[in-house]
Amino acid sequence: MKSFAISVMAAAALMAGPAGAQTAIQAGLWETNDKTTMEGVQPIPATSRKVCLKAAEAQLERLLFPSPEEMKQHGCTYEGGLKQPGVLKSTLSCPPNDEVAGIDAQAEITFSSTSYEGQGQIVAKDKAGTTLKGSSVLAGKRVGDC
Repeated sequence: MKSFAISVMAAAALMAGPAGAQTAIQAGLWETNDKTTMEGVQPIPATSRKVCLKAAEAQLERLLFPSPEEMKQHGCTYEGGLKQPGVLKSTLSCPPNDEVAGIDAQAEITFSSTSYEGQGQIVAKDKAGTTLKGSSVLAGKRVGDC
């Protein structure tokens, strides 16, 4: 179970990487924060990172999801779009492999051009069929130029 929990954390980290373009935000230096909790697993430390977005890549998805190349490499599928102005609703699904659990994630993010916040639901499943459920609290803000 411990190695499965570690692979789930790796899969959750995959979810928190860059992505395809749909929702414009301001270019610049962004600070992102992610707090994930998984049922039956010791607390996972919150993560924080700084990302410099150039004008051509200033999209909310770039801060939240893997790049299209990473998704293709891992066999993931992504669907997302505006639920209403300022609200992104998305799903990400990645199959398990020998090193990382598969993940099905849903997120609903409220955003402006300089900040975002929202929640995600995660279901992780390894090749043996062991399943863990969890949730993430996601937030970020533009902190300056880069």
